[in-house]
Amino acid sequence: MYKVLIALPLTLMLLGCQVNQHNTGAIANCEETLMKYPQYRDKGPIKSYQSLFTPDATFSVPKLNIALKGNDVIAARVATALINKKSIHMITSMNVQRSNRNTLTNRSHFILYLKDKHKHAAQTQIINGRYEDELVVDSNRCYIKQRRVIIDRIDTLN
Repeated sequence: MYKVLIALPLTLMLLGCQVNQHNTGAIANCEETLMKYPQYRDKGPIKSYQSLFTPDATFSVPKLNIALKGNDVIAARVATALINKKSIHMITSMNVQRSNRNTLTNRSHFILYLKDKHKHAAQTQIINGRYEDELVVDSNRCYIKQRRVIIDRIDTLN
């Protein structure tokens, strides 16, 4: 009986640590994916940007009437944007939470600077808002399954 009293709490503690490490690992993987997003979005390569999303991912910006489905469509839009716009993204905060075993959610805030590459005197747009994401973990990699971009404000610099 004495062995059971010692072994049971020790076993529960070790199992708890494993579950916590799994949770922490998934969150860290997703945070890494989310931090790669601005880098690949602003400078490419497109294949690396595309690899952040699941094949059936959705990407929407309701305020701009943008609704994309599929990582190939999402990547094609960014390929065009890289040709025409100079962009600088900054993620100002991130809050990744576990929903269930392989699904997580995120809300991160961003600031985005956009300028037309072909017009020297073009104004710079400053957009701020938040990303609301559904993330999935597969084979220890985190992917964006759904990204909804909520724009809070758009300003212009001369």
